Amino acid sequence: MIQVFPLAVFSVMFILFFGELIFILLKKPGIAKGFNILGIVACLTGLIYIVIITKRPPLFGAFEASFYIVFILALLVKTSREKSLPLVASIIILLILALQIGKPIVLNDDYYMYDNIWVMLFFNLRLMSAAFFAHAMILCLSYFFVKKDENDSASRTARLYLLSGTFVYLCSEWSGSLWCLNWFGESWLWSHGFFKASMLFLLVMLACHMPPALGKDNLLKTITGSLPGCFALWMIFFH
Repeated sequence: MIQVFPLAVFSVMFILFFGELIFILLKKPGIAKGFNILGIVACLTGLIYIVIITKRPPLFGAFEASFYIVFILALLVKTSREKSLPLVASIIILLILALQIGKPIVLNDDYYMYDNIWVMLFFNLRLMSAAFFAHAMILCLSYFFVKKDENDSASRTARLYLLSGTFVYLCSEWSGSLWCLNWFGESWLWSHGFFKASMLFLLVMLACHMPPALGKDNLLKTITGSLPGCFALWMIFFH
């Protein structure tokens, strides 16, 4: 039951979000919205299952990450009014779910450090920040499907979510620093993990501090605004 149920929920969630994409392409927004809501409900069911079984929030691993990131991302998308967003969002959500395909549909083994509040915050907030960065990426990709005046609005909204994701990520790093202090007796240690965190901050700075001459290039804005989301997802699912 423990292995069959999460696989069933994941499969249903993938089918529902795929159905949303199909009906968006068929220009049936009402039906697509229904599939989207059902997909969110299926995702929430998976999250509740994870919490009940593990007695903790989602923390680490492709399976837990895919459920948690997609759930937060889908909720963030519903708060936006960008007309082209549902199409781009459904594609990105399906791509995130596809990253789980071929990987074990299992929960992480219990680990004694997972009872530590700073450990839980470190991993959980990192997943949450990835959802914010992914939402900014969706907004940036929507630049190519909207008019210029709407493009400016999407650009400002994307920057807001980049900064919000950075704040959440900083809270994660702060929690990890306290975890490090309690474990090693030092609040900061140089490692490949801190190097990747620094790279993420630099990518956000690049997107938010474009020179005026380059900031008018929609393609360049789209690329730089999407890089933090791509890098955050790469860290979680591949490294």
